[in-house]
Amino acid sequence: MKIELESLFLKRLKEGINIFTGAGFSTLKSPSGEKLPTASELCEEIKKEYKLSDLSSNKGLDYVSEFCPENEYQSFLRKKLTVLTYNPLYDCLNKINIGTYVTTNVDNIIRLVMDNSPKYYLKNIREYGASMSGANELPFIPLHGDVCDINSKLYFGEFDLSTVDKDNADLFSLMFAKLVKQPILFWGYSFRDKGVLATVKKLIEMGSSDIWIQFLPSEKDAIQLYKGKGCHIIESDTESLLKWIDSHIVDTIEKVEPLINDSRLKKYKIPTISQVASIPQKEYYKECNTCWHPVLANVPYERSMVSIIENSLINHKNIILSGSRLSGKTTILMQLARRIKANNKLYLDGINKEEADFILNIIGERETFVFFNNCTDDIKAYNSFAKRKNIYIVGTSEEYRFETIKHILAKEIDYKLFDCTELSQEEARSIFNNLPEGIKKDSFHYKQNNDEKYTMFEFIIQNVAGAYAKKHVLKMLDALKSNSSSLFSIIALASYLYYNRSALSYSNVASFYDIPAYPNAFSLIQNSKNYLRSYSFDWDFEDNNQDFYILRSKLFAYNTYQILIENFKEDFSKIVESFIKKESRFNIARFDVFKRKAYDADFFAKIFDKEKAVSIYQLLYSYDKNPYILQQEALCLAIFNDYKAAFIEIDKAISAEPHNFSFKNSQAIIMFEANKYIGSNEAISHMHYAMKILRSCYLDDKRKIYHAQKFAEFSIYFYEKLNVNDYVSDALKWLLETIQDLPVVKTQTAKLIEKLRSINAKNQ
Repeated sequence: MKIELESLFLKRLKEGINIFTGAGFSTLKSPSGEKLPTASELCEEIKKEYKLSDLSSNKGLDYVSEFCPENEYQSFLRKKLTVLTYNPLYDCLNKINIGTYVTTNVDNIIRLVMDNSPKYYLKNIREYGASMSGANELPFIPLHGDVCDINSKLYFGEFDLSTVDKDNADLFSLMFAKLVKQPILFWGYSFRDKGVLATVKKLIEMGSSDIWIQFLPSEKDAIQLYKGKGCHIIESDTESLLKWIDSHIVDTIEKVEPLINDSRLKKYKIPTISQVASIPQKEYYKECNTCWHPVLANVPYERSMVSIIENSLINHKNIILSGSRLSGKTTILMQLARRIKANNKLYLDGINKEEADFILNIIGERETFVFFNNCTDDIKAYNSFAKRKNIYIVGTSEEYRFETIKHILAKEIDYKLFDCTELSQEEARSIFNNLPEGIKKDSFHYKQNNDEKYTMFEFIIQNVAGAYAKKHVLKMLDALKSNSSSLFSIIALASYLYYNRSALSYSNVASFYDIPAYPNAFSLIQNSKNYLRSYSFDWDFEDNNQDFYILRSKLFAYNTYQILIENFKEDFSKIVESFIKKESRFNIARFDVFKRKAYDADFFAKIFDKEKAVSIYQLLYSYDKNPYILQQEALCLAIFNDYKAAFIEIDKAISAEPHNFSFKNSQAIIMFEANKYIGSNEAISHMHYAMKILRSCYLDDKRKIYHAQKFAEFSIYFYEKLNVNDYVSDALKWLLETIQDLPVVKTQTAKLIEKLRSINAKNQ
């Protein structure tokens, strides 16, 4: 083999290089003999599978692919291009300092390698959105699809390949932005792929001169061509190059004890008070700024929940603490993390399964306590920890999110659930007595009746002097809108992103205003920071990443979001619409989490009129053919009482996923609501059919609470309006079943149970 500028190439591998792989990279056999088929082998299998023997024998895979039925062919490809084992030579990739990994391959070899990696975890930009350059994160861009991502199309046909750069224009744009920042190694290409040719050409035009390309020694013409373009040539096959890397780079991964000293886990360590920025006590209470300093300095009152959970950990190694927004979940988790004595403790926030598996590879068999904030962002990550005998884990989750995933937990692991939403009067008074005198109101306030919700949020608003109440935020936003529409938009955008668990970046602002990120977008964010600071509000970096900002005050962010909906609906709707139209989903941080609520039907119905909401849902669906978008559009149309159109959209969603109980639940709700005021025999018949759907959902689905609650609401309507008692008994029975293991029964559920019991008593 021969490497041009060999010493410089080795230096680049050690210091940082992007890797772009093609089909020739994934050719090595595993020790068991498993290997991916070559293009010609796959061609023959496809012809046999789909009875295409009459096709010309000299035509390639892209031509043959065009004659296959799309859905069946996608499944066929996923099966054929998924391997269970890989050649251990690929593990030497962990010795390279890789910036971004790009590929036109669709197989899962790189995923398997990184699943076992002591250095990296894979961050698929298609699934998770913008990379925030977390510790040990390897941004992964599969341009032609990924067999492990069922929502990504696999591009193989000639017509598909001719448009892949247009279909995935956002992904290609992001790729160029990543690749141009570092040297690049192209590996495994015959360079007959026009898309890759165009990529190299554009990178050269963008000023990239540090490009290495691996060729087989026999590819003389290609070597001459690319050498003439200024690229550095590596003459080698994949196996030889992997062996060269393995022999020339020493493995620097440390094997250290104890776990807490492992440099790869530095990001997750629980800090000491000398390692964190100091903030005034009042900032914790007035702004709900939950960070390590106040916890380590014993500023917040320690609720009884802390001791209760610590005691429970002795017998239940898997704990989940649920609660509403601003209910104190994170503070309790941090207090636990500080309080529990253990050699190995880690604090995590909203990580995905790939990152969880990376951490578990390092932990090994060592007993470790894991404190996992926002653990239901990716429930597979929580499950990975909970299944391990040596892991004790406490996770937090917003209650609405927990309800949507608890069936997965119940199926796979044993866990104990606690809820911290409601503050008792005694505990609220203890917190009040612990407040610094300078911010304590003259007298203690608690809820006036039992039906009121009283969380830490209500406590702060009612008992902390100078807290960022709505009236203060409204005054600031009014002044800001008058003085600077651009700064108003940036703060509104930051609120929208933060409320939906994402973060604002320079890149987001640049896309929004069609301006360069530096210096223009940078200046706008700095001006916004300065303006907020004049009102004693502030920004902060997200995870110490210098490109992503969040609103430091949770209370300010929460109130800003609500006020924008209530008082600046027209302005906010334009900002959200513009953001959706202009920003690529691949450029949104934590997009997998963001999308769950950012396009919610209730939210869209609050800020848009019907026509605008529908047009945006249709735009979103054109970006991503996800039936959940159709579901939200249907529910939004139902809010606007357009049940006919709602039926059409939910029917499309069910057609895409016939066994999805969430879609069936939405269908039943729409059907019932559409007919309950009509009163005809046909309408009542459809209402009975809706109850039949909900009955089926409850009996067959594991997410029972939603089905049981709607069934109960509708059974009460049948009894009170139509004098039909057919459903009351089952409705009561099912609700009682759903609350058996809950630490707290929600007010809505308790009222339904009380009403159903009353009806039952009357009819006995």
